[in-house]
Amino acid sequence: MDQISTMYHEIASFATETNSLERLPAEVAEVSKKIMVNAAAAGLAGAAQQDGHTVTQFAQDMGGNGRCTIIGRGLRSSPVYASLVNAVLIRLLDFDDEIVANGAHPGGAIFPVVMALGEMNGLSGPKALTAFAVGCEVYSSLQTLATGKGSGGDVAIPEQSSSGTLSAALGATAAACMLLDLDESRTIKALRLAGAGGSPDGAGPDSAYAYGKSAMAGVMAALLTEQGLDAMPSLPPALTGSGKSLGLGSPFDILSPGTALKLYPCASQAHTAIDASLQLVQQYRFSADEIGEVKVGITPPALDSLPYPTPVNGWEARACISFIVASTLATGHPLIDSFSEQAVSDPQIRALMDRITVDASEEPTALIPYPSSVSIALRDGRRIHHRAEFARGLAEIPLTSEELNAKFLYCSRYILPPDHIEEAITRLRDLENIDNTTGLFSVLGG
Repeated sequence: MDQISTMYHEIASFATETNSLERLPAEVAEVSKKIMVNAAAAGLAGAAQQDGHTVTQFAQDMGGNGRCTIIGRGLRSSPVYASLVNAVLIRLLDFDDEIVANGAHPGGAIFPVVMALGEMNGLSGPKALTAFAVGCEVYSSLQTLATGKGSGGDVAIPEQSSSGTLSAALGATAAACMLLDLDESRTIKALRLAGAGGSPDGAGPDSAYAYGKSAMAGVMAALLTEQGLDAMPSLPPALTGSGKSLGLGSPFDILSPGTALKLYPCASQAHTAIDASLQLVQQYRFSADEIGEVKVGITPPALDSLPYPTPVNGWEARACISFIVASTLATGHPLIDSFSEQAVSDPQIRALMDRITVDASEEPTALIPYPSSVSIALRDGRRIHHRAEFARGLAEIPLTSEELNAKFLYCSRYILPPDHIEEAITRLRDLENIDNTTGLFSVLGG
């Protein structure tokens, strides 16, 4: 058996053997529910954006059997197009989950699949939760294999290639096959079908669309295989040649290296600099006008992943460390509107950016991958400094239940009525006790 076939068999065996909630570690189930709450929150925030309107209208124009809810839009579409749209909405604002060690965003690829098929077929909460956890594990393990990052203490940013969204598509396929009760043989066929092509990663709407295609590919591959379509073995070079076992579930990646549920809607590698900046503002109580100059130290991998020195729009601003620090120092905790077109051109923030210098002076370690330091010379002569090793919301300092609930409320406040917000949070957190997920997922439509 060749390496590709061996990998397909490993994934299919893991998916079919881990076919009940009782076979998941309890902590995996708990973290999975938090990721689902976070994904729903990020999708509701994305639904309010213009790009969210655009992709929703596209799905409506395509038609199809409208049995699956589009998050925050009060509309239904086919499971294929609902998966596409919801994945785009979740990933759109860089406010979703992330396994920072390997760059995987499992919630954006897997939750739309579970939501669409769970709602369409009236599947139980335990079944949806189990498929979600397995899909996330398959995706993240493939991402680690493809990039060589995320294991053995590696500290680096995954290269931008087709591997990320291909890994996502195969993870989505594994989840979809479980939800459709496909056996191991047909799961392998579906994986081969989904592995027939990949999509390039990118920033902003491009990246969100790529994840949308991954979720859609997973649903299509599983549904077509269920209906009898076969596929020849096919997998692009991005995921071939290692000969290594994926090590699925040993442990689950959402536990180790762990999952970030972002507190700030921007690149994860900037979050420690945000926390360092917020700490200085809270401790010394100064305004942006009092700042003379700022020096920001980040790691070389973080600098590589934040490539925009002068952002021209909100998408670039989310990956511009000087803008992110300037905005934080001027306006506080970064919010969705912190990356609006108006905010990006704000003269106060632009002026402060000119007084910020950034260098790769921090050294990453296996235990502390993205430390950041912020040093400020105030106009009154004071010099202040703070170094942050970890940021809130990342795996090392996870959000509390209250903080995650607050994030959901913030993201959904203009989209869902208050009773739907409370119902969505409560039922997602109690997913293992829900007999039919149709009502739960339809609540997210608004």
